[in-house]
Amino acid sequence: MGGLLYDESKIESIVSYAQRLEHKSINEVNFEQHSYAGKIQDAPTQTEENSKNKGNFGNYLEEAYFGKKNDNKSQPDFPFAKLELKASPLKTCANYEVKVKERMVLGHFTFVAMDKESFESSHLIEKNQNVLFVFYHYDRKQRSGDLTIELSDLWQFLKEDLPQIKNDWETIHQKIRDGKAHEISEGDTMYLGACTKGSTAESSMQVQPYSTEKARGRALCFKLNYINHIFQILMQRRQHRKSLETRLLSENELIEEHILKLYAPYLKKTADEICRLRGEKYNPIRKDRHSAIARSILGLNKDGTNLYELNASGITVKTIRIEPNGKMKESMSFKMIDYCEIVDEEWEESYFYAAITSKFCFVIFKRDSENSEYYLDTVKFWQIPSEDYTQFEKVWNDTKEKVSIGDYTHFMKIAENPCSHVRPHGQNARDLTPTAQGTLEKKMCFWINRQYLQEKVLDELYRK
Repeated sequence: MGGLLYDESKIESIVSYAQRLEHKSINEVNFEQHSYAGKIQDAPTQTEENSKNKGNFGNYLEEAYFGKKNDNKSQPDFPFAKLELKASPLKTCANYEVKVKERMVLGHFTFVAMDKESFESSHLIEKNQNVLFVFYHYDRKQRSGDLTIELSDLWQFLKEDLPQIKNDWETIHQKIRDGKAHEISEGDTMYLGACTKGSTAESSMQVQPYSTEKARGRALCFKLNYINHIFQILMQRRQHRKSLETRLLSENELIEEHILKLYAPYLKKTADEICRLRGEKYNPIRKDRHSAIARSILGLNKDGTNLYELNASGITVKTIRIEPNGKMKESMSFKMIDYCEIVDEEWEESYFYAAITSKFCFVIFKRDSENSEYYLDTVKFWQIPSEDYTQFEKVWNDTKEKVSIGDYTHFMKIAENPCSHVRPHGQNARDLTPTAQGTLEKKMCFWINRQYLQEKVLDELYRK
């Protein structure tokens, strides 16, 4: 094995060797091994001159710890064990919760090559069926070898998740087959995404097999919500904690199909009728009664944190009420902006980006006259078109810039952007939250503009 301190043909040996890193740094463990064995493994040649750059921790891990030269081969990093190595950075939020910082890129692909694959024979399965995840605490001020590793463990596709991952892959594959590779969006899928790659659109354009139009090059990735969920599951296993989440799906079910099936018995019924059918008390003066009913049908708690598939996919369940004139009354809010967190985020690593590139499940209540009750008219899954992402990014960038300089009074208004804006969502003027400057300021949220949703969702849905 060339002087390596692990057996590169056995998954158990490689994983065990990786777990020596937990709660330590690469340099610290290498020094301990050097002192104990008289040498570190052969050929730890990677230097740390530029190790603060994105991606260099993974390269340093491979070369300085595992003694492997980094390459771009299509086979797994440990080919004899059929094991892929993936390093994933963590961040600590303002509430001290530790989360994954960014989505996990699994491998680049060409549209021509993917067109010829099936899911079972795909490069995705060949390379990523067994993954050794090394989760480390990101700190831009530290060099790669000094970063602390939180967890190293083996991940294999969960049997329960595989049908949805396969469906995600086939959704991307079908767009290529339809000559629509240029229309692929991260919002198309649940767990497995197709993220863009390349520093500029021009440099990363590729040919596609069924269209003359070139498309932006892409890579398969685990989306941010899903990779964060993998981290949480592995941490729970390590700590022998039972998950508090409930699974919606049984084997071989897909998320969208199951959710639509749950709502189907209540279509065209009023809120009062739904509650009676479910044996629940109806409160006609409760302001959020329709949202509460929508959550109850799914078995979703008020915080939306108890269902595995919704957490792992990032699906946002939102209730829309339509008036007799066919219009919705309100814009749609997201969770409160964390002023301390946003200043250290990048756009594609942000909560807001993860939210707008995930699916929305709109539970639509409608009434036919001013004096009639709202009834559950339909349930629609929808994703924001990728061509609109730049407008949401403008709002996010503007917000980050203003928070960074301590300006909490001039956020982008609804008239300044066609898609999104920022405004309060606190209970009252005294509902404050900490800032990056150490002050307390009014709670704010990102909102999707009412008119944008009207045109993109409702007008399309109810077009005669």
